[in-house]
Amino acid sequence: MKKIQNQKLPASAAKSLGQNIAALRKASSLTQHQLATALGVEIETISRYENGRLNTSLDQIDTFATFFNVPVWTLFAPLEQKSGFPDPVLVTQMRSLSPKHRATLRELIQVYYNAHRTSAKTT
Repeated sequence: MKKIQNQKLPASAAKSLGQNIAALRKASSLTQHQLATALGVEIETISRYENGRLNTSLDQIDTFATFFNVPVWTLFAPLEQKSGFPDPVLVTQMRSLSPKHRATLRELIQVYYNAHRTSAKTT
């Protein structure tokens, strides 16, 4: 059986991952030290991830996604392209709502969407 080697992420993926980890950490009002403590790693490890200088495993990527309660793919989406994606912090906040409040929020978004979709067709 062949041993599977730990492959490095392409530089752009490592950079996007690092930028997104930093953005999520800051949006959660955490310091690198607090995040390192929560994940059980050294502060230098968090710094290296955020700077795109440390390769990571799928398990570690999943740990970050689970910790921040975001889909894994959002960790790799370039920051400049995120305008088309749901805001991971907003998604996290929405998940923390009760089912009743999430349903209310969905209804409000649908009303807003329908109103703007109709107005866009008439202009």
